[in-house]
Amino acid sequence: MQELVLELKNIEKSYNGKTILSIDDLKVYQNERIGIVGDNGQGKSTLLKLINQSIEPDKGQVRMLTDFQFYSQIEEETGLFRDQVDPEMLSRLNVPKYSTDVFSGGERTRARLARLFSRYTLGMLMDEPTTHLDSEGIQFLIDELTYYYGTLLIVSHDRYFLDQVVETIWEVKDGTVAVYPGNYTEYVEQKAQNKLEAERKQEAVRKEKARLELAVKKKHEQAQKMSKVSHKQKNRNIRPSRLSSSKQKDTVQKAAHKTAKSIEKRMEQIEDVDLPAVQRTIQFPEVKTVEIHNPYPVMLENVTIIRGDQILLEEVDAQFERGKRIAITGHNGAGKSSLLSHILNKEEGVRLSPKVRFAVYRQMDYKLAESTGILDYLLYESEYSEPLVRAVLNNLGFDQSDTDRAVSNLSGGEATRLAIAKLFTDPSNIIVLDEPTNFIDLSTIEALEHLLRDYKGTVFFTSHDKYFVDRVADQVWEINDQKLYLK
Repeated sequence: MQELVLELKNIEKSYNGKTILSIDDLKVYQNERIGIVGDNGQGKSTLLKLINQSIEPDKGQVRMLTDFQFYSQIEEETGLFRDQVDPEMLSRLNVPKYSTDVFSGGERTRARLARLFSRYTLGMLMDEPTTHLDSEGIQFLIDELTYYYGTLLIVSHDRYFLDQVVETIWEVKDGTVAVYPGNYTEYVEQKAQNKLEAERKQEAVRKEKARLELAVKKKHEQAQKMSKVSHKQKNRNIRPSRLSSSKQKDTVQKAAHKTAKSIEKRMEQIEDVDLPAVQRTIQFPEVKTVEIHNPYPVMLENVTIIRGDQILLEEVDAQFERGKRIAITGHNGAGKSSLLSHILNKEEGVRLSPKVRFAVYRQMDYKLAESTGILDYLLYESEYSEPLVRAVLNNLGFDQSDTDRAVSNLSGGEATRLAIAKLFTDPSNIIVLDEPTNFIDLSTIEALEHLLRDYKGTVFFTSHDKYFVDRVADQVWEINDQKLYLK
């Protein structure tokens, strides 16, 4: 029998009067490997903090029966960390020897992972451990966790990572936690099967309601016919022998009305089946002002990029085809972001078609001051119709009731989704995205994938998210040893 290592019983946690989590009973057993998924703001990080006992529930009890390490999404101070870290682990993770004060995001993540794996515990809680890691760093993490003997609970939006590491998915949604056996792909398959079953139930409900509506209609028609017959008979000279016949018809009429009401009550008791929201395919129209005919709107001729004293790219030539979705890959520090910046700024060696018009995705600072409503904010510079702009917003999880909300009142996650919406509603023929999947939830990542596949122009993007690259890219270019190769 498996040993219980963690239990959450009758948990309630609220913020500002809103219930974030309501859990009746959740148990975790020794060596379970659990991936935690859900939209931003649903309570994933709160759940980990409750388990870690860094916050207290309003009600209920968290029983932790083994020792867990906690890898927080928020970067803790990395100064003086070397005294706590195995030198071999630092070497395997390629953590630089220079001061942590100038570490990049990826280097800080590697340093924190080196510290984590320098101490063994029987349990680990991890909140977005792949953030800032390149593909090599993610693979290192996968390898370490594959051979880790202990219990894992991991919040992550990296679908490839979840597929390789976990065996159970917890979906946090609307304050509850639903448990799905299997990795992320199996979770998606179960959700698809649940959706199919819901559609079948909805169709069965529709047919049953239609059948009952027809039955009600027939009973009402029968009662109305009886009413007309009774009315005619009352206006005639009715012999005593026919009086009982008239009363019998009245009784049949009342019975028909009673049966109709009974059927209507049954109809009211049939519950409608709610279906998951379906992402609509968006047909982006051709906008004349950004129409482009050059088959290679972006070309590189003998491009060299130097940052500080480091050569990132040396004498690179490349032609990028119109209408392709182009992924730029490579390890941390290889020069991916520098290459995108070089193209956007039309620096030396970059040849752009005169009609190129860029739209660029950048992380917003979440301090938008505009009092303008969401819809008006997007329509101001857009050349697309209002229905198309509304469709983009809908695909990104904004309800129609949200469109009048002031931009300045959006949360961080909502502001990020608005930044993505603006990317697709501003007129452009080339979209540029640098690590767009960082800090956005899975549903937003999937919506972004749909929008990129529907977009008619050319796309340049960098990403360490293997799933995202596989689902979006037509071409993958890799920076390696100061050169750029088409894979």
